[in-house]
Amino acid sequence: MSVANEVTAKQLAHILGVAPSYITQLKGEGRLVRSADGKRFLLAESRKLLGETADPSKAGVAARHAAARGAAVALEAASAPSEPDDAEAPLAPAQDDPLAKRRALAQAQAEEAKARKLLRDEAVELGQLLPVDEVRSAIADAVTAMRADLDNLPAILAPQLAAEQDEDRVRVILRDAIEHIEREFARKATAIAKEEAR
Repeated sequence: MSVANEVTAKQLAHILGVAPSYITQLKGEGRLVRSADGKRFLLAESRKLLGETADPSKAGVAARHAAARGAAVALEAASAPSEPDDAEAPLAPAQDDPLAKRRALAQAQAEEAKARKLLRDEAVELGQLLPVDEVRSAIADAVTAMRADLDNLPAILAPQLAAEQDEDRVRVILRDAIEHIEREFARKATAIAKEEAR
């Protein structure tokens, strides 16, 4: 087999009168025969395979397009500077385009943010999630009320405890007063949650 039968993708595109991107398409379809080293194409064998795999219903259209392309390619070849014979034309667009990757990542992040917002809005609507500022304010109010109750406890209980001689009874009075304050705090916290859920 002669070395002249081995051509680059760019040379093959020129000989066939097609765009280099069409050579990439043909290669992907398995309609071209590669050389032993896999870097070039076998011209005669590729032409034969193309003829065998051509769609007969498109032969007329293909001939018209080939003639038009041939004229355009001949004109382009006459005006273009020549390149070395062993120059290999790029066979496919770069798959690692960093700009495309950044765009895709930004789009994915935007879609994820939209999905999270929809989930948050739904949880708020169902009363499963409350706005943090309102929760902080309501808890601060409830804690302030509890502290006021605890601060007032000595003044309220002092007369009762002073009159009580039984130590166990003093413990019961203190425990009941503290439990009352705890229940009041829990009631306010529950009321906050119910009010926010409406």
